[in-house]
Amino acid sequence: MSTQVSKKQAAGKDRRWLARIVKAMIVLVALVGLIALGALPGRSTEAEPGEAPAVNVTVMPVVALPELPETFTLPAVIEPNEVVTISAEVSGRIEWIGPREGALVRTGDALARLNTDLLQAEFDRAQAQAQYDKTEFNRKKGLVEGGAAPNRDLDEAAVHWALSEARLNEVRARLERTTIVSPLSGVLNNLPVEPGEYVQPGMPVASIVNTNEVKAIVRVPERDVPFFHAGDKAEVIAVAGTREIVAEGTVTFISELGDQQTRSTRMELTLPNNDRSLRSGQVVQVRLTRQILKDAIMIPLLAVIPMETGNAVYVVESSKARRREVRLGIIRDDRVRILSGLQPGDQLIVAGHRFVAPGQRVNISTTMPESK
Repeated sequence: MSTQVSKKQAAGKDRRWLARIVKAMIVLVALVGLIALGALPGRSTEAEPGEAPAVNVTVMPVVALPELPETFTLPAVIEPNEVVTISAEVSGRIEWIGPREGALVRTGDALARLNTDLLQAEFDRAQAQAQYDKTEFNRKKGLVEGGAAPNRDLDEAAVHWALSEARLNEVRARLERTTIVSPLSGVLNNLPVEPGEYVQPGMPVASIVNTNEVKAIVRVPERDVPFFHAGDKAEVIAVAGTREIVAEGTVTFISELGDQQTRSTRMELTLPNNDRSLRSGQVVQVRLTRQILKDAIMIPLLAVIPMETGNAVYVVESSKARRREVRLGIIRDDRVRILSGLQPGDQLIVAGHRFVAPGQRVNISTTMPESK
């Protein structure tokens, strides 16, 4: 019985020993495999960067405009070219009034007449006196020539005749001024008197407005005043009803005194208004040309990329994008003038430029017309 137990214990020990040996061999094989793998040539853990794909862009050839007017627009107010207030020159009662307010009158047209009864009588007396003194002078002249009267009598007669003629001319002028006439062509804008009313010298009886020509009054900033001179042309833009009126005006006056509060100077432009479409007090726009720029490069404003220290654009050179720093000038609508950084003939990227980097390959998918 004891012998059988001993044999079983010995067999168990042999199996455990064999299991240990198998495990040791497995570990040994694993270590050898790891060492072998470590001995193989390794690959770099960093992937080599591939070249960025080309970007499709739209370009525009850069051209220089031979001349570019540098214009700006300011508001202006229309005023009549002439406004004349007519006053009575002699006293009298208004006997007749011709045209009424709003009527068109011409130079020399009668507007009103005063009663002439008293002045006519005074004129007749002065005329009779002048005729008598003339006759007396001729009589004295004959006597002096015949030696029957001294020269002193002829001198006195000449003085009397001259005085009576002067008196006659004075009364004639006063009589003529009883008819009040228009000194210019225009519109009878105001007639503050009525028939039967008595007027005194200096009393206003009519107001004439000349609107065949009008003035556009514009306030020009003081920095721009040196660019303008009398005789320069400018466009005046107005809206009359449903239509737009564009007329050419001429600079006729630039004030020597500037407004200290607004820092601007009054400038007048005269323009025709034969159809009377422009009215006094109407607000219009005046397009003024500050100067004519030579060889100006204008590009789309959207092609400009704002940078921290300025502005830049992209151009295509040898199928690659190149960044150019540019200096900007005036902006007109959606275009901006380039003062430096671009040359005529450059291929300016106007679309897709925000997706490229300096030196990146590009494909020109579209070419726009030349910049204007």
